[in-house]
Amino acid sequence: MPSSSSSSLLWPLLLFLLLLQLRPGGAAEDCGASFRSGQDDFVLDAEDAVKEGAAPLATAHVQSPEECRSACCSNLRCNLALLEPGSEDNRTCVLFSCVHRNRFVCRFVNQVGYQSYIRETVFEKYLAGPGKQAPPIAIAGRDVVTQPGETVTLNGIESLALNDARITDYSWSLQSGDSGVKMEKTDLPDQVKLSNLQPGYYVFQLTVTDSNGQSDNTNVKVLVLSPEMSSLFCWAPMKVGPCRAAFPRWRYDAATGSCEQFVFGGCKPNKNNYLSESECVSACRGVTACVCVHPEACGSTCRPDQLVCGNGCCVDRRLECDGVAHCSDGSDEDHCSKLNQTFTRLLDIDVNQRRAVCTEPPSTGPCRASFTRWYYNPLYKECYTFTYGGCDGNENNFEESQKCSQTCEGVTEKHVFSRGLFERFEKEEENDSGSVALAVVLSVAILALLAILTYCFLKARRKRTHRPVATGPAQVTLSDPDSPVYNSTTKPV
Repeated sequence: MPSSSSSSLLWPLLLFLLLLQLRPGGAAEDCGASFRSGQDDFVLDAEDAVKEGAAPLATAHVQSPEECRSACCSNLRCNLALLEPGSEDNRTCVLFSCVHRNRFVCRFVNQVGYQSYIRETVFEKYLAGPGKQAPPIAIAGRDVVTQPGETVTLNGIESLALNDARITDYSWSLQSGDSGVKMEKTDLPDQVKLSNLQPGYYVFQLTVTDSNGQSDNTNVKVLVLSPEMSSLFCWAPMKVGPCRAAFPRWRYDAATGSCEQFVFGGCKPNKNNYLSESECVSACRGVTACVCVHPEACGSTCRPDQLVCGNGCCVDRRLECDGVAHCSDGSDEDHCSKLNQTFTRLLDIDVNQRRAVCTEPPSTGPCRASFTRWYYNPLYKECYTFTYGGCDGNENNFEESQKCSQTCEGVTEKHVFSRGLFERFEKEEENDSGSVALAVVLSVAILALLAILTYCFLKARRKRTHRPVATGPAQVTLSDPDSPVYNSTTKPV
């Protein structure tokens, strides 16, 4: 009897353990469903992507596209899985983070044999078209890293109103973070100024409403560094990384209290790695002291931003592959050369730069100047005008229509990775073209009407000024030339 009882208790326990074993596979399957397949036969323009802030994360040998998606799924930073061509049972899957500070920075070019998978949430936010309802598209500025006490200005100037609508309202709200932050409107309707920022993460939401009553929202993050976090963002030593490309980057030198440029290899950066001097200054201005922490932590569960060492301890993920063993067992420096080989292979692909430039969507940028420029739309094989703000644009930006047309001749829809990027502008351009055509037709009609009215007026005037001529014999009395003439207009002398 006791044996039967223990057996009856054992089966549920075994079943529970079996479910635990099966659950990771199920989670991976569910996560795999949250990826969207990109266009086949397109490859990432790796050099341009990393230059703009994309990060190669890891490589894996897989036997199926599902394994490639699952590998990306298990890495919280991964939003692009790129599957290289090869035999079905042995292909290389490369994992990338394509979002840098609230911007999708990856572009793609034609290359036979490649497949890609993009995380659905990222695709919907950055690459999808506007849909039938065509609401406005809220676009906030880049994510910000800064020090306590600094003032930060957020803006939504790049937001888009589609069709014939215009944005009528910008509204900012705090979603998470210290409620003591002070938010003030500026003279510009899309801006908000933040002050009294305390160490920690903040999330702010921008909501835009257009003249048709439709709205959209998006978030931007502000990270205010604590002294401990500043040790990673501002005191971390220069790290070239295991890859051997050459990208200009900026780092903070705490000894001099200034930001300086260095050459970055292209993968596995630490946090003291910035795309521009202004980003570096914003994050580390005034930092002089280091509250340094031991990089290895043992006895607790590792966070998503930490690397699990072979001994189960945790180190900051950005310390991986920096040439220094931060895990006491040295496991953070294992397998670092593998990523370099794959990344180098991607860099060696001969990218058609002309097609790459002409398939980028127009970018107004965050600045507030107003320059009329031309961009090429490969969906229509035409060049259109747009307003360029003066900074942070891309190369699909021409001062003359002829230069635009000549540069992009032959580039068509088949060279476009995501139609949605241009569909955001498509209806606006169609309406603009229709408005111009209508204006031309109306102008011609008005001129024709004026010409007819002028002709009728002149014809009527000629009729009034010409009296009828008599056809019978005229009775003419000849006066004596010596006789004085007297009428109502003359007076006798």
